[in-house]
Amino acid sequence: MGASISMGHGAQKVFDKLENGKRVVSVIGDSTFFHTGINSLMTVIYNGSNTINVILDNRVTAMTGHQENPGSGKNACGGPAPVTDIEDIVRALGFKNIRTINPNDLDEVEDALNESLALDEPSVIITRWPCALKKLSAMDMEEFKGVFSNKNYIEEEVCIGCRKCVRSGCPALVFNKEKKKTAIDLLQCVGCDVCTQLCPTGAIRKKVD
Repeated sequence: MGASISMGHGAQKVFDKLENGKRVVSVIGDSTFFHTGINSLMTVIYNGSNTINVILDNRVTAMTGHQENPGSGKNACGGPAPVTDIEDIVRALGFKNIRTINPNDLDEVEDALNESLALDEPSVIITRWPCALKKLSAMDMEEFKGVFSNKNYIEEEVCIGCRKCVRSGCPALVFNKEKKKTAIDLLQCVGCDVCTQLCPTGAIRKKVD
């Protein structure tokens, strides 16, 4: 519940003493960041660590049952509440290197990580995208227009069976061992387009009804 940042900070201090050049990337969800991650991040900047801290802002407490959190705009009873902005908190702690990105854009993710790895000081990457299982609020639908409204499918004759898309871990992608082809389960696909960026042949297309 929020320990990844503090453990990463400790590991980085050990690596720095060993002078082995290793860098630590700590990953934490938005609700656990609000729970205890803020304290850990404060320790990172206070003690001069150079870790890369990734905060997954998926707009809900995904780990324990989709409860509201201080960043969702609703209180524990479902009533309206002020939205606590993660980037504002991080900036207030003293961080200068902050990027908020779309985690579905793999080029943007890679660029943000490479940029942070090139720094010899602490940085924060905030990935902002709603959880696929979340009941979207009016605020979510306004910010993420058209989210989860599309599906993808695979042109079987174009698929070469390389399984690069399957290695993404998406549960909607199923590899048929007999055909040596991948298919997409439309009931599970949320149209994030991560698989389309991985496919080397362009076999994955946007489904148009």
